[in-house]
Amino acid sequence: MTRPRPWALVSDDFFADLGIPKSDYRVHACLGPNCSMRGSKKLLEHLEEKVWELGLQDKVEVIATSCRDRCDYGPSVNVYPGPVLYNHVDEAAIDLITNQHLAGGKVVDRYVFRGKPRR
Repeated sequence: MTRPRPWALVSDDFFADLGIPKSDYRVHACLGPNCSMRGSKKLLEHLEEKVWELGLQDKVEVIATSCRDRCDYGPSVNVYPGPVLYNHVDEAAIDLITNQHLAGGKVVDRYVFRGKPRR
């Protein structure tokens, strides 16, 4: 039996029935006000470009989200399953995350969140 993904609210069969492919990773990129002021919109575009450049578009779903509640540590990106919470993300971090984590399955320890969320 396959372990369900932490974000799964419906079964994978539901998506398959709709013709929606299942992704290996779901990446949430924060576009909250603090992260946006720090360039998260440009980082989201860079993330999407890297996913396509590496041919991962069928394995990685990129989602723009609201605040991730780590404003002092932004821009932030969450990778599921996990979740693995990445902070102080810049273009170099996106390159490492896509190459090592999303393409290679290895967490990029340098950017992993170690602080406390505000809530």
